[in-house]
Amino acid sequence: NCLKAAKINTLSELVKYDTHELLKFRNFGKKSLVEIEELLQEKGLTFGMDLSKYKLDED
Repeated sequence: NCLKAAKINTLSELVKYDTHELLKFRNFGKKSLVEIEELLQEKGLTFGMDLSKYKLDED
């Protein structure tokens, strides 16, 4: 899918992007954006988050 093609494999990688950047990805449209926004909202996440304060491993 288009997220794998953009080398986005985890939610932490995904939320670093803002919506405008995601919509530039090939085959990523508004429907995909809405579906992912709903999923993130369920998990208490948003696009454009700065996760550096959580010190997540990049391994």
